[in-house]
Amino acid sequence: MQITPQLPTISIIIPVFNRDTLLAMTIESIIEQTFTNWECILIDDQSTDDSFLVMKEFQAKDKRIQAYKRPLELKKGANACRNFGFTKSSGAYIKWFDSDDIMLPNHLETAFHTLVDNSLDFVVTDTLNFDHDTNEFLGKTYNFDRNKVIITAENLALMRIGWITDDFLGTREIVENIKFNENITDGDEYNFFVKMLHQSVKGTYVNQIVTHKRIHVDTITLKNSENDINHRSIIAILKFQTALDLVIYNDIKLIRWFLSGYMRYAFMLAAEKVTIPYKKEAFKLICKYYSFSKGFAFMTALFLGSYFKKGYNIMKYARE
Repeated sequence: MQITPQLPTISIIIPVFNRDTLLAMTIESIIEQTFTNWECILIDDQSTDDSFLVMKEFQAKDKRIQAYKRPLELKKGANACRNFGFTKSSGAYIKWFDSDDIMLPNHLETAFHTLVDNSLDFVVTDTLNFDHDTNEFLGKTYNFDRNKVIITAENLALMRIGWITDDFLGTREIVENIKFNENITDGDEYNFFVKMLHQSVKGTYVNQIVTHKRIHVDTITLKNSENDINHRSIIAILKFQTALDLVIYNDIKLIRWFLSGYMRYAFMLAAEKVTIPYKKEAFKLICKYYSFSKGFAFMTALFLGSYFKKGYNIMKYARE
């Protein structure tokens, strides 16, 4: 597809941290797209390797590529980089992508034409995982019947459906007032898109594999799942932060659902005598969206769990 003045620009925003050996393959897969009217905004999260040098080399060769460093005053992490990258973007359509994954050549063209031809706000394509060491395909990240389960905030929150960051293409208007939560280190796209779906938006699935997701030892989700205690803390943070983020939408049902999940993981952490993230803030939210008695039960169960490995039934009552 040739660049024409009539085609709107797609902004591809990619956070980068210590990817000097993989980043070139990702950027090259973007350069090879059949849809050519894009800009690629790379945000280096203060890497300690040569990632920024790789970014600058590609920027010098292709004017569509922009390389930035995350300003030091911003919080470290991919989410701050994504938010900063959005402020540098100019496209009418937004695509986030990961710095170690591969776009198949028709990725942008397929997503763009489905969105525009059907007057949609967003589309969700499909992805196939592959092993970095063997190049063996490992199957899809999510397996559900895309023809039966509709896209709603509740279905996404309850994980009846799902997609990765790479799968999304949407209009600028539906994402410009939403930020990636910078207090979350895993599940960030889940939090973001649950919020996005609380708007009046129209989207659909594109049942076509247009991304290959690289699975390797530095994959964030894989690293986080290796340590059970750390993983539980990450999930607790994700559930509390998402409950908190949904307050502005006044979705009481989902706020309570996320708080219930938070309480479950908080109790697990208490039994391991691990610091519980956002305990005081969660108490206030539980009192507001459940009741003071439930909030008190939550705190009591944490105390009993931490010191006596008891309190399960009290926590069960708090979550009901």
